[in-house]
Parts: sequence; C-alpha cells; structure tokens
Amino acid sequence: MEEARRIERHFGTSITEGLDLEPEASYVKGVGKVEFAEFAAWHTRGAAVMHVQLRNAHGQRVDLCLFGSKDNVRGFGPSDGFAEGWTSSAAPAIEELLRTRGRQNTSQWDDPQSRSVETLKIALDQGFSSTTDHRGHPETRGFTIGHGGDCEFVAEIYTDVVLDPTRWHLEGESAGAERIMVGRPLWIRTMTPDAVVRYAELRNGPVWAHRRWLRPLRSLTRRPQAEIVPPVVSAVLETTEPSAPDPARRRRFSQAQD
Repeated sequence: MEEARRIERHFGTSITEGLDLEPEASYVKGVGKVEFAEFAAWHTRGAAVMHVQLRNAHGQRVDLCLFGSKDNVRGFGPSDGFAEGWTSSAAPAIEELLRTRGRQNTSQWDDPQSRSVETLKIALDQGFSSTTDHRGHPETRGFTIGHGGDCEFVAEIYTDVVLDPTRWHLEGESAGAERIMVGRPLWIRTMTPDAVVRYAELRNGPVWAHRRWLRPLRSLTRRPQAEIVPPVVSAVLETTEPSAPDPARRRRFSQAQD
C-alpha cells in the first residue's frame, strides 16, 4: 500500500482518471476487472499479461494490455495455470515492443495498429482451443490464471492506438475493440480481499482451494521499492525523483459499464 501511495505522490497530477483526449497517453489510472494470465513469450520466461477493458466519457472502448513479471503476481502459484492451446507467432514482436518501450518495431507487424491488434489477441485469445466456446469463460483457456474485480491500478503506457474502423473487422473477444493501450503496471491492487477469482479453483472445484494456503491478491508489488517491469528488463524505483512527465499527456479513465 505504501509503495502505491509513493508512486502516486511522485507522479502527482500527471496521473488522472478521464480519457477524453487523443492519444498518446503516458500514465493512466483507473478501476476495473483485471484478468491475469501467463504470457507465452518466445524468449522470455515467467512473464505475465494483464488485461482490463474500460470506457471513456464518450463511451469509447479502451483495452489495456499490461505486461510484467509473473513472480510479482502475489497470491498465485505454479498450479494456477496450464500451458495448452493457441500461442501467437507475434510474441517476439510484443517482446520487442516491451523491451524498447514502444520505440522500435522491426517485425512484420510494422505499423502501430497491426501490432496493437496482435497484442490484444494475445491478451484475449492466448490458450484458445477450437473445440471449446471460451466467450465469457477465460478460465477455460490455457495460460489463464485468474482475475480481480474492481482492481485499482496505475500503468505506464508505451503505445496508444485508435483503430481505423474501416480497416478492422475483429472477431471473438476482440470484436468491438476501438482503442488499444500497451504498457506495464506500476501497481495493481484489489479493493477487497475476496475480489480475487482463481481459475484453477473454477476448473478443479472448491476442494482444490481448501488444500492450499491461499493468500489474497492485495498488490502486484512484492517488496518495498520494487516495481513491475516488462520481461527481460529489471529495474528498481529510484529514490531520487526524476523530472515530472509532460502534463500535456495526462489522461483519465472511468470504469467500463456493462
């Protein structure tokens, strides 16, 4: 909790909660349902992908795809996920996006929209099996771990893209996507201890949960002064304060309405 307050104090008014301006956003905060899954990367091990869907004041759908270390997802263990189903050939392109913080793209998905769409497909469709209807049931897909309802979060955004509706006709969970943000969480925490749903329990029944020591997911931050970082890159929050982000890049989120 103290780490989350420290981060917010540092960024101050650079982190706000509405999203009614044009891209690109730098730092965003909000409240929503966050889904957690393993990221089936090609060159990185122990990576996690988190997805949250929001809507801004104009009703525009905004999908956030956030990546970090699975070691920092407190409350889940090796038995929570299973590696089975579809994995994306675009994974190396997403690894490059994270490694360079969106500054480089040498992949075949060489324009911002196409790479963002591939990122969203990883967040929503990784682990897909053609023999199962996964719509509304992410626990049935491979690599999925669980979700937290009404999670508070602050994230750093690397890429922020509004899709051209005449170009894209997405299907499945991605259908209706309008704006995609990719980055990393600075922190995510649940507002209540019982907000966490572990998909292994849904798959295996309640008896599975009673046989394990379960800790509520309170924060992605594991230890003081550590932050969630993209795969391959590791960093610690500096004790000296860098210059404040450009206030012209402030954005605000509101929670998605069903």
